[in-house]
Amino acid sequence: MSILKLNGVELYYELHGEGPPVVFIHGASGTHLTWWQQVAELRHHYSCLIYDQRGFGKSHPTEPYNIGDGNVLYQDLCDLIEHVGFQEKISIVGASLGTGPALQFAMTHKDQIDKLVLVCGTGGATTPLIEESWKRRYERMNARHKQLTSDAPRPADLNAKRRVPPVRSPGEFERFAVAYHPYGPVGEAMHLDSPALTFLYAEIMASAGGPNTVDLLLCFHAHPVADKDAAAVQFPVLVVGGTEDPLFAAVELEDLARLFPNGRAILFKGAGHAAYYERAHRFNDLMLDFLRSGHEV
Repeated sequence: MSILKLNGVELYYELHGEGPPVVFIHGASGTHLTWWQQVAELRHHYSCLIYDQRGFGKSHPTEPYNIGDGNVLYQDLCDLIEHVGFQEKISIVGASLGTGPALQFAMTHKDQIDKLVLVCGTGGATTPLIEESWKRRYERMNARHKQLTSDAPRPADLNAKRRVPPVRSPGEFERFAVAYHPYGPVGEAMHLDSPALTFLYAEIMASAGGPNTVDLLLCFHAHPVADKDAAAVQFPVLVVGGTEDPLFAAVELEDLARLFPNGRAILFKGAGHAAYYERAHRFNDLMLDFLRSGHEV
């Protein structure tokens, strides 16, 4: 088992395949396992680095830290990339919470970046539209967190709309409810069409541990990226999302892509907040085309 011992954390990581390096960064309530569908295919063409962010999965903090400080997650990423020792330019793929350190690293290490992929999240990007959306997002998620963790009786209709059977084992209700609730990552289409994959995603979330998502929202604001900052970026930026994402709406992701001279947004119709997981084959094809662009294959 590969563990990088840093100040304040033991960071778990895996490196698969050979070729140009691609680093994958999972979101809140996820682990390195959320990328299983990508690594299984891309490892035949690329060196795929996956890891558990601090506090998630097998990456255990060894001392207290500020959960809402995104610079901590960014520094973990910097230390891990340096430890692995990639000798060529890096492509970084960040999802949701992972878009924070992904974008921060790309903006502070421009010469090391080949391509950047931001999935279902805006990182530290700031536009009037994105900032206004952040206010609404925090209010919704904070209210939902209080509902899920309250000692009050569970609402009978908590997951009735999605017809999810009850989780009866003690202590599991909240973690599974997060996977299915209206602001969670599992889109309605995936829940209905692929119940086994949905259940697997819920299991990954339930085993991830980690701080609660509301506290982690502050991480996105660690390194604000304004339009003038993004205008200086020369490497290609791909923004991917789902048209039914209840957390990061399509208009936000399109606004994000417009910040970058070489940015573009691709939205998967009917996908929710885990577009890369829900539409894995399409996402992988898109990734291969994007990563290969500008290179001989």
